Amino acid sequence: MPSFALHPNFGGYSVQYSPYGGDRLAICASENFGVQGTGKVYIVNNPGGGEGNMVLENCIPAGEAVFDICWSELAPTHLVAGCGDGVIKVINVAEQGGVVEAVLRHPQGEVYSVAWNPVSKQMFATGCWNREIKIWNPTNGQLLQSFQEHRGEVYSAQWNPKNNEMLASCSGDGTFKLWDIRQPASLLTHNGHGNEIILSLDWNKYDANVLVTSGVDRMVKMWDVRRLQQPLLALRGHQSAVRRVKCSPHSRNLILSAGYDFQLCLFDTDRPQPMAQRYVQHKEFVVGCDWSLERPGVVASTGWDCMAYVWTLGRPVQATHGNQPPLPPCPPPPPVGPAGGPMQGPVQGPAPAPGPLPAPVPPR
Repeated sequence: MPSFALHPNFGGYSVQYSPYGGDRLAICASENFGVQGTGKVYIVNNPGGGEGNMVLENCIPAGEAVFDICWSELAPTHLVAGCGDGVIKVINVAEQGGVVEAVLRHPQGEVYSVAWNPVSKQMFATGCWNREIKIWNPTNGQLLQSFQEHRGEVYSAQWNPKNNEMLASCSGDGTFKLWDIRQPASLLTHNGHGNEIILSLDWNKYDANVLVTSGVDRMVKMWDVRRLQQPLLALRGHQSAVRRVKCSPHSRNLILSAGYDFQLCLFDTDRPQPMAQRYVQHKEFVVGCDWSLERPGVVASTGWDCMAYVWTLGRPVQATHGNQPPLPPCPPPPPVGPAGGPMQGPVQGPAPAPGPLPAPVPPR
C-alpha cells in the first residue's frame, strides 16, 4: 500500500485525482490543523496505481492554510485551492513551486470547498465559513453568482454530474440545500441529520437524483432529492463524525467515507449489510478521500496524521513508510502571475479582509 508523508505538522485536508487520467494526485495540507499557520499543495504521482512508491512532483507553499483543492477541467496544469482568510487561488502547478495566476476572495472566513463544474467546465463553486456560496468564471475571474441562505458555515458545495446548473450544499446549520444557479434562492432545504452539522455531500455519478450526505451524527445517508421524507439508506460504520463522502465513478453502489474515528469505510449499497470494508491505517482524523478515475478499486486518503495513502480495495493493508526520500526544503509562497492567457483571470490584489470568523476547529 503506497504511502506519502507530508511535512511535519501539516495535516492533510483534501486529496483529488487528476481528471486527465493517470495516477496523479493533488493533496492539500494545513499547518497546526488549519487553526493558525500556512498551507501546502502537493502534486504526487503513484506509478502503477496502488503499487510502488508515491513520488513527489511539486510542492507548492501557501501563505494561508489550504482546506480544499480541485483540478481544473480546462487545463491539466492548473488547480484551484480554497484557503484561509477567504482566499481562492488558481495555481499553475506545471512550474516548480507553483505560480498563482489569479486570486479571488470571499469577504472573510475559511474557504472549505472548491468544486469545478464537470459538465459545462466553465465555472467553479466555492463554499466558505462566512456562510456564502459563490460561482466563478475561471477564465476571467468574474463572480457569476453569490448565495447566502445557510445560517452556518458551508462545508461543501458540489455540482450535479448531469445538470450543469444544479448545485448541492451542506452546512453547519444542519441542512443541505439544492440550487439552480439561474435562480436567486435555493430550490429546497432539508434537515437531513436531525439538526446535527452536515459535513460533506456528493452526488451519485450514475443517478442524478441521488445525493449522499454525512455528518457529525456518524451517519452516511443516501437521498432521492425528489422524495426527501426519509433517506433511501442510512449507513452506519463510523464511531465519530464523518468528514467526507465520495461516490464511486465506476459503480453506482459504492460509497467511500472518511471520519474523525481515524477510519476510511467502504459501503456497498447492493449488499444486505452495506458495510463492506474498513481501513484503520491513519492515526488521526481522516479528512480527505477520493477515487481513482482510471483504476476501479483504487482510492486515496489523507488526514491530520500528516499522511496520505493509496489503497487497493480488497487487498491486504501494508504501508510502505520507509521508501520515501526526504521532502525538499519549503520554498517561499509562489508569486502571483500576471493576468491574461486561457486560465489566467485578473489578479485581485490582497486587500485586507474583515476580521476573521472563529477558528475552524472541527467537531469531534
